[in-house]
Amino acid sequence: MADIASLVRTLMDDGSVAALALNPQAQFGIAPRRYVGAELLPERTVPENAYREDAIRYRTVIANDGTRYSPSQKKSGEIVGSFLVELGNSDIAREFTARDYDALLRLLGSNLSMDAAVTLINWLDRTVNLALAEKNELQRWQAIVDASVVRSGDNGYTETVTYSNPANHRAAAGGTWSSDAYDPFTDILAMADLLEGKGYTVGRILTSRTVLSILAGNDKVKARTGVATINASGQISATAGRATRDAINMALERDGLPPLETYDLQYRTQTGSGYFLSRAAFVLVATTGRDETIDRADSEDLPTINDTLGYLAMGRAAGQATPGRVLRMQAYEDKPPRIEAEGWQTSLPVITEPEAIAVINSIS
Repeated sequence: MADIASLVRTLMDDGSVAALALNPQAQFGIAPRRYVGAELLPERTVPENAYREDAIRYRTVIANDGTRYSPSQKKSGEIVGSFLVELGNSDIAREFTARDYDALLRLLGSNLSMDAAVTLINWLDRTVNLALAEKNELQRWQAIVDASVVRSGDNGYTETVTYSNPANHRAAAGGTWSSDAYDPFTDILAMADLLEGKGYTVGRILTSRTVLSILAGNDKVKARTGVATINASGQISATAGRATRDAINMALERDGLPPLETYDLQYRTQTGSGYFLSRAAFVLVATTGRDETIDRADSEDLPTINDTLGYLAMGRAAGQATPGRVLRMQAYEDKPPRIEAEGWQTSLPVITEPEAIAVINSIS
């Protein structure tokens, strides 16, 4: 009968743990926990942990007219900036407890070594690998919504990474969206016009179910969707009920905007929980024409993420020769018998299209 220590060593030595750490699919989560931010800022391995990203694009300018043989009058078709990328470090340690250890022993005692291996790999993925992926997801949304990423850790450590924040691209709601005296579409259309005025087209709108519920109960939104009516004196009447999500999306479509996507996934900490996307935010994301090919060592059929806002830089973690997440496991047979696992990474979101984002926040 195989013992647990041998099983752990086998999974480490045969590359199973390394393959889990380097699996690019982890950044997108699993079916019940889809990480939407990875669709906007997918992972990209980078050779350096500190470098200057020079492809920060603000807008494209048209070419000049000239004669057939005159020299080019503009050396670049874009107005660009740069961003000093200094990757941060995050880590987690988890323990496969004595109770779980006994359950794993029973599998091994029943000659179910494969089942035991799958159980252990699934535990490592769920508790350590995805914990690192969720750290990246949280930082993606901080960068998108707040134009800053807050790093915090033990002993009161805190550091803020500040991103480009073009004027008017992040603003508080102009009024109280839950008030029937205010039309939320005033803010929505203003942000859409801001992006259009810079040559962008809104490709996605992301918000929370909380904001969707506020929209659904607003009389002026209901009037736009046909749930409410406006009488001869200009007053809204027949306001019973709420506007449906489909009706709100139809109203957005009439204004040339995409449907709402709600993103309400939560993360948990040792002391509580939070939402990746702020409950009070409404995010408009433009199409950018930037595509990111996902690195996959096991396949030549490489998926491509379209219309990205940039990427999530994955650098070289401490003690490693190559970039990427790192996972380690070790079995201990002293009391209590257990398996300890660790994971660590060096990473940071990088936004290369700062003017392709418009955020309405402080919605109430």
